[in-house]
Formats: sequence, structure tokens, C-alpha cells
Amino acid sequence: MKSYGEYCALSRALDVIGDRWTMLVVRELLIAPSRYSDLHKALPGIATNLLAQRLRTLEEAGVVTSEEQPAPVSARVYSLTDWGRGLQTVLVDLARWGVPLLTPGIDGDHSQGRWLAFAIMALYPEKAEYPPLTVRIVADGDELLLTAGADGVHTTLAGPGRTADITIEGRSDDVFRTLSGELTDQPTAAAVGEAAALQRFSELTSMAHTHGIELSTLGPR
Repeated sequence: MKSYGEYCALSRALDVIGDRWTMLVVRELLIAPSRYSDLHKALPGIATNLLAQRLRTLEEAGVVTSEEQPAPVSARVYSLTDWGRGLQTVLVDLARWGVPLLTPGIDGDHSQGRWLAFAIMALYPEKAEYPPLTVRIVADGDELLLTAGADGVHTTLAGPGRTADITIEGRSDDVFRTLSGELTDQPTAAAVGEAAALQRFSELTSMAHTHGIELSTLGPR
């Protein structure tokens, strides 16, 4: 990327992350360390040579690091450096700002369940204590496991068949509404579990940080 050539922290930051696709690469690595093939699959539409270029630029800037993993992975795995993880707050705030742009719905856009892991970062602030709970999320072909507790809310990509206190299945936008705890006239995905777990889930969603997020903009469809 050509530099803006300005002695300004914002300008210098955009020199590193301002190119198309770059912040989406960072989003994927905030969700989980990933192989090149994982990143390419998670970013439909990006050319393989462009992805390689973006990763190389981010590595040279100290935002991303990579390491060859032994069997059974047997591949180079990319992850964010500590400095790179500092972009989480920036990207989460930008995503919250962009929620109104989600109307009129998914339509023909790509949607992946794994992106809910990033959306959950916006809903549940770090350094908060939440009721102990595990939630299995099945959305748009992906499975995630949300774990809530005294050290916050954490979401990981999970294989099929993981057990949890609560299970939620549906389209990503419907699941997001359920996790937000907001009452809207738009569809939501049902949370299924024992009564005690559902009570803790209700307590969890009541703590969702939805200030400034207008959930009604996620529909209609």
C-alpha cells in the first residue's frame, strides 16, 4: 500500500490496515489462529495472491506472526501478535457503528456462522463477570461454543456434537438477536436447555452491551 506520507498516528495506522480486505483478515485472526486455507475459505471473494500479499504486509508490520505447526496440522498457522490484538477494540467499535448498514438483511451477501464469534465480542465486554454457562451455537454451517463465567465470555470454533447447557440453532442474524437479549419484532432463534440453564442464559443476555446497536436494522427479509 502506498503511504499517505503524513506524520499522524491515524494516517500511519491506515498505512498498515487501510487496504481492502486487511481488516477482515484481522477479524478472522481475532476469531482464531488460522491456516492460509482457512483464511481463504473464510473470506469468499479474495484472490489467493491478494491474501498472501495482505498477510505478508501484516507480518512485516508486526501485526501478524506465523509458525509452522507439526502433524497433524502440518501447515503454517497465522495469529495476531499482542500488538495486533490491540485492534480488537478498534474493529469491535467499527462493527457496532456499522450495524445500521446491515439493513435490509442478508439478501445475497455471504454469511458465515463463525462471524458470530466476532459479533459476540461486541455484545459482551471483556473484564466482566457473567453467570456460568456454556452455549452451543449452530449457524450457517458452523458450530461455536460460547463459555461464560467469572473471567468473561469467550467463544471458540467447535466441532460437531459438542455438549453444552444451551443449544441455539438458526441463521446468523436470528442467533445474534437471541444472544443480544433484545425484544424486537424480528425473528430470533430458540434457546433450548434445562430450566435452570435457560434462567442463567436470560441473566447472560440481560448483560449484553447493546447500547448504540439498533437491532431492528437487521431485518426485514
